[in-house]
Order: sequence, then structure tokens, then C-alpha cells
Amino acid sequence: MTANAYTFLPWLRAGISARVDTDPGTAERASVDVELIVSGDPISGDETISAPVTRAVQLYGPGDVVGVDPRAISRVEPRPGVASVEPNFLAHIEFVEEDFPWRYSPAPSGPSTRRLAPWLALVVLATGTEFTDAPGADPLPAVDVTDPAGTLPPPDQLGAWAHVHVDGSLTGPVATDSTGDALANLQEVLRANPDSACSRLVCPRHLEPDTAYQAFLVPAFETGRLAGLGLDPAVSPGALHAAWGPSYPGRPAGNRLPYYHRWGFRTGTAGDFEFLVRLLTPGRADATVGRRPMDVHRSPGFDIDGIEEHGGVLPLGGALRVPNVDDPAENWDNFAGAADQPPYPHPFQRALAGLVDLADDYQRRPPAPTPSDPDPDPIITPPLYGRWHALTSRLLNDKDGTPVSAEQSHNWVHRLNLDPRFRAAANLGAQVVRTREEELMAAAWAQVGDVLVANGRIRAAQLAREVGHVLQVKHVDPPAGASLTALAGAPARSGRALTLTAPAHPRVTTTSSGGAPGLVASAADTVAVGFRVASSRVAAAPVSPEMRRIVRPGARLVKTLDFPEGRRPDGLLSRMDDPVAPVVAAPVKVTPGALVTPRDVTTALHPERPADADPVDVLPHSPDFVLRSPGDPAVPRPGATDSDEAKRFKAALRELHQGFDAGQAVGRTPEPPALDLAVTTTDTLAGLRADDTVPRALLDGSVRLPERLRPFAEQFTEAMAYPVFDVPMFRSLLDVSVDTFVPNLALLPSNSLTLLENNYEFIEAFLAGLNHEMARELLWREFPTDQRGTPFRQFWDALSPAGDIPPLHQWSPATRLGDNAHRRGDLVLVVRGELLRKYPTTAVYAHRAEWPPGPDGLPDPSKPRRLVEPPSAEHIKLPRYEATVDPDIYLLGFDLTAEQAVGGPADPGWFFVLKERPGDPRFGVDDGPPVPVEVWNDLTWSDVDPTGRGFLVLDPAVTVALAGFDGSDDDAEKADQRAEDENLPQWSAGLSSADLAYLLFQVPVMVAVHAKEMVPR
Repeated sequence: MTANAYTFLPWLRAGISARVDTDPGTAERASVDVELIVSGDPISGDETISAPVTRAVQLYGPGDVVGVDPRAISRVEPRPGVASVEPNFLAHIEFVEEDFPWRYSPAPSGPSTRRLAPWLALVVLATGTEFTDAPGADPLPAVDVTDPAGTLPPPDQLGAWAHVHVDGSLTGPVATDSTGDALANLQEVLRANPDSACSRLVCPRHLEPDTAYQAFLVPAFETGRLAGLGLDPAVSPGALHAAWGPSYPGRPAGNRLPYYHRWGFRTGTAGDFEFLVRLLTPGRADATVGRRPMDVHRSPGFDIDGIEEHGGVLPLGGALRVPNVDDPAENWDNFAGAADQPPYPHPFQRALAGLVDLADDYQRRPPAPTPSDPDPDPIITPPLYGRWHALTSRLLNDKDGTPVSAEQSHNWVHRLNLDPRFRAAANLGAQVVRTREEELMAAAWAQVGDVLVANGRIRAAQLAREVGHVLQVKHVDPPAGASLTALAGAPARSGRALTLTAPAHPRVTTTSSGGAPGLVASAADTVAVGFRVASSRVAAAPVSPEMRRIVRPGARLVKTLDFPEGRRPDGLLSRMDDPVAPVVAAPVKVTPGALVTPRDVTTALHPERPADADPVDVLPHSPDFVLRSPGDPAVPRPGATDSDEAKRFKAALRELHQGFDAGQAVGRTPEPPALDLAVTTTDTLAGLRADDTVPRALLDGSVRLPERLRPFAEQFTEAMAYPVFDVPMFRSLLDVSVDTFVPNLALLPSNSLTLLENNYEFIEAFLAGLNHEMARELLWREFPTDQRGTPFRQFWDALSPAGDIPPLHQWSPATRLGDNAHRRGDLVLVVRGELLRKYPTTAVYAHRAEWPPGPDGLPDPSKPRRLVEPPSAEHIKLPRYEATVDPDIYLLGFDLTAEQAVGGPADPGWFFVLKERPGDPRFGVDDGPPVPVEVWNDLTWSDVDPTGRGFLVLDPAVTVALAGFDGSDDDAEKADQRAEDENLPQWSAGLSSADLAYLLFQVPVMVAVHAKEMVPR
């Protein structure tokens, strides 16, 4: 079996029904002869009696079926409820079981049968005109058909519209007579995967556009119709009599049809994907698309003359323009520096720059009085777009009147403000902001969070920082420029600083160098200053609250004591940290280590006794020894001899004394380390610097501030924020008018394909006007901003978070207008027609072209270009953005330039592809006038239904033969399909249902157009 293929079989029977090979005639059911061997024992004798017996056995037929399990149906086409069905396609229904349509059929079959009548059929009727629901039908629901002859398919051809579908190829490409191998292979397929095959019924009716329909699964034979209506099937003239068509005497409920299954749908406008894509004609856009005349010959006022060049008419552009079109009016001011024209800037531009510069002039001097107006008012001047982003307030001349350089006079600020076409584009952006100012400001305040609260805290933090600096320098900082050595030489200062900062010691960290050994892992560990002081020689007592109260300068004790020079209380910490002769605090009173207590003796003599036992009970009371003063060893009485107990007691005392002498007595601890007062003081003061402590307390989590604004708070700077509107702003131009977006876009013909390119000068000017006006609005609404933000960076509906332009304040003063945008898609494919509206899931992409190889194996440019097959990732480009202009214009942007897409002598360029997405199998023929049928996919309704009956009727008078190739460009594309289609060279009345399924199957369609057909040369 070959994958990636379909196989159609004309019919399939399984089990005993496969033996139905005779016409049942007037019988109610089909029957088959069954032969049995009857055997028995004789009354006398030993010989067994046996004889063959043949009997006709009736099989279940349509008259025995009054319902179909919905689980037997796997799919219906069109889907229920769909409202845009292609009218040239055929409705069909699929069943899980491969033999289901013929399982109860009484029609005979044999090896030569090409079409076998199924026991049920699919009919489609228009809602409201061609049927009415029958009341009280039982056991099946039913409808009364208004005109059976005109709306139901010919009953004698129902076998042509039922077939078996198999996923995969069972035989060769097209084999109409080789059924033996196909059946054997089918058995293997079903054994491996039963879901690889199904059966299908097709309704051969040609649907009308924009019409609501109901599809019904109905009995095909009269016995089934009668049983579904609750009538006696025996009334039928015979098992093969059709459910509609020729009548008979006494036929009950003449036009009433019961149904097993029903669903509804509605057709759309005429044309399927292939029909609509064939209507699309590639072409080059008219040169006027993307530009419209702008009258500039009249004076704009302010004593500025109009522009006379090119008749006073300049081309005002839009977001898109036609590639490779040069208009002399584009260089009306000689911006390009042509030698045969007056130099740039134009007199109009000089006068306009002088008018714009008045705003800066009036900042430094008031308007000059005149005799007629001794107190003149300032003039409201035109805006200088981008002034805050570019940090410029003048055009063409500096404040001292010096002309700017030629490079600067050509930059984006001058081009934007001195060319009336781009001032108009910027003003369009300003109009958008003015129109939607309330909506935009509401969104701006919603984005910025608690920035006003944060700014209030920042101002309070600035005050706290300055106050902290003053207090620390005045009261606790060491002398300015003092080194650690100098600091050690000023113990009064350093001791005072450490004492004053004692309450903060638990919250200030320093290294553990010099700390108590064994309490930290290493000397490089970070510990609290309080821990370091407490574990040092100084200890915590000298800096405790009680000690600070005792030695404070105004305390009673300090006033009464007469301290010698250098012996002020501030020097206590330094003297305690002296490594040579330190002053130490009186130790806490503890039991001396050399004193032997009763409990020590008890433990030494009776180690088995509990530690908490009463020592009196175990002390030796022998008269052989006495205890002298506390701490002295026991000595024996005069004349006494040592008992064993006395010997043990003496040994225990001796051991205790030895342990004490070795420094191992109970309560003995190592000498605490020095504090290193100078280093500790420096670390403490550094940790208390206001530059560090105030920022940590500034944003404590109670203020909601966007991440992009947090650096302001961390630097003690009020947040100069701006909102971000990541919406495509091309829609705002469309809301004004289509001609504002792309002038003369409507001149593109219907059902056309063409290529335009981005007009980056216009797009940048429009976005600059948007951001300029939004900055003014933010300032007017007291929004915390410095007017240099770029809220609008997105022109197209793109996915890139970087937007279409970088922030305006990052535009270099040396770049020109149009050179600042992120160039992610120069070319825009314009599709005008119904195709993408009706098929919005159409795959549209750019595909690399190549030349087929010549006789030498190298690419031959003399041959027509073709798609690179198989393509890799670099051979395919998907659209970067898309836009829709109602009602039928679709724009798709690609990351290609016109030069890249068209190619050249050594570059085949690119195709643009529109491809129907493959889905479930569908059947039908094309609408439209007949065309030469070079492959069966070219077949039209005019070919197979020339009289317009509205059905596919297999009429012996209607034949269609394959035509020869006409030499057009698509012959090469059809060659492979033609090689298969030639196995069925003619449409005729004798085709099997499998042949018809092959001819009517609608393969997905793809069209590829090279860029050279859509870009002007």
C-alpha cells in the first residue's frame, strides 16, 4: 500500500449478502439459495441416510430497517450550520463501515457489476420551498417533497453516487478493472487499521448560491420508505422499486419521504477556492496609486509665498507606494542636490524655518514694538515636530544665526518640518491624538501606576537623604580624609561614632574577620555589626542602652567625674580594644574552677551515679582523711592508713587539680578577639549611608510602579514616564479615509494581485506627529513626563515588541527621514477580491524561485522559473504583518525588497504563493464557462450539465474527453496529473462510482505568481 494517496472502490459487500446475484422480482426481500446436507439414521439397518437440501433464504432488506444509529455516521459535508458553502461542491455523508450503503440492498451484484444500488440515498432540499415537515410521522420523521421530479436525483442512478474510500493506494495510480488485487490489499489494510477506510454517499445536486438547504439520509427503495412511515412494506410492487419516481396503483403517502438523519447548511456566493483564485490576475499597479495631488501654490499666511514649482502641486504620499516609480515633483526643493536646480533649501523653506524659529526667539527677547503696535502679542507659530526628542528648538540656523551644516539641514528633523508633504503627514498623527485624547489619557493614567505617589516619596527621599548626610557628617563621621591609621589615632571620635550607632548594629552587616572563632564558618562571612561587637573583647555592655545613658555628656556621673586628657568616656571602647594593655570589664562571678565541690567529688568517685543525685549520700565519711579549707586537697588524719576509698578520693582530687592547671576546668573559655575598632566603625558608617538606606526604604512594595520606571526611583529622580500604546496605528489613518492611508488604492482592479512597498518617509512622519502631539497632551494634563517618550511605535499589526520604529530620542541627528524605521518588510502583497474574505485561512507566503537545469546540468535562465523543491527554511518567507481594507483589499507585508523579489540575470527572484489548506475530501466540479479539459480538475458544470438541469445526470448524450495541452505556462504544472488522468480519457454514462469519485475529487489548489509580473520595470 502506498501512502499519500486515496483509493475509491465502486461497492463492497460482506458476508452472505455478497451472494445476492438474482433479481428478487416482486418479492419483498432478496433471497439466496442455501444448500444443507440433511442426514439421519434409518429405522432398520446400519447405513446412514443423507441428502442435499436447497432452500431460498430471505435476507434483511430496507423494509426491515426503521432507524440508523448516529454512531454509524462518521462525517457529513458540508458541516452542520456552515453558512458559506461553495455551491459547486457536492454534499455527502460518510459511514464507519465500508459495506454499510449496500448491506441491506436487494439489488443483485456480480464480478462485472460497475454500480450497485445502495439501500439508502442522500438528498438535499431547499429550506422553505422544496419540502415541508410531515406531521405525526412514525416510526421515522418525514418530509413532504414539493417537487420530487425536479429536486430528487434520478433513482436509477443512485449506484453511481455511492463508493468506498480507502486512505492509501491499493493498486497502481489508476486501475479501473483490477479489483482482485485491490480487494486482497483492502483486507490487509483493514486488518492493520480498520479506520483507514469508510463508505460514502454523494448527492449529485448542483446547489444554488446564497440558499439555505437541509440534507436528508432517506431510504432508496419503496419497502424502506413504507417501513419508515409505519406502513406495510408488502404493498410495494417489488424489493427493487424505488422510493420515488414511477408510481404504482394505490401508492400510499405519495411524496412523503422518511429520513434516518438530517442536517442543515447554507451556501455562500458562487465560486470555490479554485474558481476565485483563477479570477485573480497579477499586474503592475498604476503609478498614481499611493500618491495624490497637494495644492501648495497659495500662500499659507505669515507673509510666506507659496510654491510655484511643478505648477504648485506636490505629490502627497501614503503608507504605501508603487516601487520603481520616479516623480520629478518628489525633488521639488532640490533636496537631492541636482546641479541644474536652485540649491536646497527652497525660499519657502527658509521663510517657514524663520516662522518656526520665532518660538525660540521669543524665549530670549519679546516681540519688537512698532509705531502702530507698541505692545505686540507673540505670534503663535507652527509646531516644530520632534523638538523634544531631537533636543532642538531651531531650524536651518543656530541661535547666533550661523547656518547649520549641510548634513544637519538634510536630517530627519528638517525634512519633517520643512517639506509641506511630511508636515501634513505629521499633522495627521496630531489629529488622531486630538480626536482620541480622552481615551488615550485614560489609558496613559492606567498604565503609569502609582507614579504620582512614587514621585512624592522620591521627593521625601531626597530630603531624607540630604538630612542624613548632614547629620552623619556633623555627628558621627570621622574627620574628612582620615585614613584607618588616622582614625585609630582619634579614638574619641571613633568610639563615639560606634556608641551613637549602637541601636542600628543588628541591622548593619560587616565581615566576620576578628569575630569569635567557632561561631562563623569563615572570616569572609557577613555578620551583623552587633554580633561582631558582642563576640569581641569590647563586648556588648559598653554600647548597651544603660551604658550610653550613664556616659552621655549631660549625665550626672560624667559631670561629677574629673577625666584627665584623653580619658573622656568616648575613649572607653578604644582602651578596651587596646591589644597591649586593654581595659577589661569585671567578669561575672562564677564558681572558681579550682574549688572542688561535693558534686565534683561525687562524680569522680561514683561515675555510675546520676548527675543529679544528692552528693551527701556518697561523700566518704571515713575517719581516715579530713578536708581542709575549700580548694585544698584532702589529707589523711595523723596515724591513719589509706583505705581503698581514700585512695580513690585522692586520685580524683589530683585529676581535678591537673585539669584546672591545664586550663580545662569547668567555666574556662578562650580569650575573646580584638574588635578592630577603626574597621568596624568604618563598616558601620558605610552601612548607614543615606545613599543606601533611603532607596531601600523608598519602594517598600506599597507603591505599584512599572519596571521601566524603577530606575528613576533608585536614582532619586522623579519618574518622567510615558505610556506605551502597542496598537497598529494604520487603522487610525483608515478611520479618516482610505485615501489618507494609501491614496488611490481603489484604483487597483478587482480580482487582482500586485506589489507595493512601504513609504517609510510618510510612516515616520506620521508616527513623529503622533508622539509629538501626545507629548504636548501629557504635559497639558500634568502627566509626569519630560516629553521625550515615544508612546506610539507600531504602525503595522506586527508581532515584534520592538515596534516599527525605535524611540524617537534615539534617532540620530545625522539620519534622514525614512532611514530610522526597523525595516522588517518593504514589499506588500495586495490581494483584491473575494478569495481571502471567503477563505481567510489561505496560506500566503513567498517562495524562492529557481531555473530548471539545462542539458549541462546547470540552471538555464532561458527556461521558465519554477519553485524550489523541496524548499528549506531560507526558501520560504511568511508575512510579517497584514491589514485589511474593507471590503475586499488585503495587504500582507514581506521581508523583501523589490530588487530581491524580482531578481536579475543571476538571481531567479521570488514567487508569491496562495495555497488552499488541505482538509477532508470534497467532491464537485468548477463553476464558470467551459474551458479545455486538459486534466479532470478543469471539468466544469457547463461540461457535465450542459442543459442546466441542476444534477449530475449520466446521460449517454453527454461526453467530455480530455483535450491536448495548449502550450500555456501551466502545462508543465499539469503534466504529472495528466499522466494519471489519461487512464480515464472520457466522461461518459458508463463510468463506475469509483471512476466518478476520482473525476469529481477536488484537490487543494495553489497558485504562484512571480514578482516580476507585479513590479514595474
